[in-house]
Amino acid sequence: MLALIMLLWQPVHAQNPQLKQIFAQLAATPTVRANFEQQKKLTSMNKTFVSKGTVLFSKSEGVIWKIQTPVKADLIVTPRKLVQKTQRTYSQIEIDKSPYGSVATMFLQLMSGNEMALAKNFNIVSASYTPAQWSVTLTPKSSLFKKLFVRVDAQGQRYVDRIVLQEKGNNSSTIRFSQQTTQPQILTAEENALFQLAK
Repeated sequence: MLALIMLLWQPVHAQNPQLKQIFAQLAATPTVRANFEQQKKLTSMNKTFVSKGTVLFSKSEGVIWKIQTPVKADLIVTPRKLVQKTQRTYSQIEIDKSPYGSVATMFLQLMSGNEMALAKNFNIVSASYTPAQWSVTLTPKSSLFKKLFVRVDAQGQRYVDRIVLQEKGNNSSTIRFSQQTTQPQILTAEENALFQLAK
């Protein structure tokens, strides 16, 4: 469901100290909960598909996307696995066995401020930071990812507020986050159980 991306660290870091501020700010928050809305535009079908739900980021565990519409599903992302669970179905992939699995970890790596992980497959085209607003533009680094994506733009303030993914064929996905909060920091029993599925 999610298509997300990553960055080239060292050259930009040398030229753009603002990038370090962005990662440091994001990494300072161990838990973030938010609502999300994803709009996926398919040019060939002239349609926009919308999905909504909630997201939980845990720096120590991973990310849980609880999709509410158009269908109910849980998407659990950890550094090792991506698990999709509905009332009737269950599937999982190893992160390092699929380009989509690796891409799905971008939000986790971005929120964790994990430059080393982000540097593996993506380049940073630009980065800017002020206390009120930051933005990062990313492009795929590996030939495998270049087949899937063209560019990713991420913006935020204290947290990640929006991710725009430009895909091949003029398709795009826009994910907006709202009502972000750091509370409660303690995971529920259900959330812990979901993360256990992707260990």
